[in-house]
Amino acid sequence: MSAENNLEVLKYFLESYFNESANYEELEELVHDFNEEDIEYRIRLSKELKDILKYQKEDFIQEYLRRYGKRKMSKEKIEWFIKIIQTNLEFN
Repeated sequence: MSAENNLEVLKYFLESYFNESANYEELEELVHDFNEEDIEYRIRLSKELKDILKYQKEDFIQEYLRRYGKRKMSKEKIEWFIKIIQTNLEFN
């Protein structure tokens, strides 16, 4: 299984919530909207983000975010992006 296949919920979040029409300032609100999804998706997204921080190479995730989120992000911006999502995900 490829690394991309392990990030299916992140891909869904990027394409459906934080798509190219969304602003960075809207990210928290979009995560709150995503919290309406089934808890399984929220748990999987959290795990995928943790795995990115732990295992993924910077160039891979930058390309992934460019491809599916239509955004070019620096390493610092990626860390900020992940932190905002993790902080605002709800598991109840």
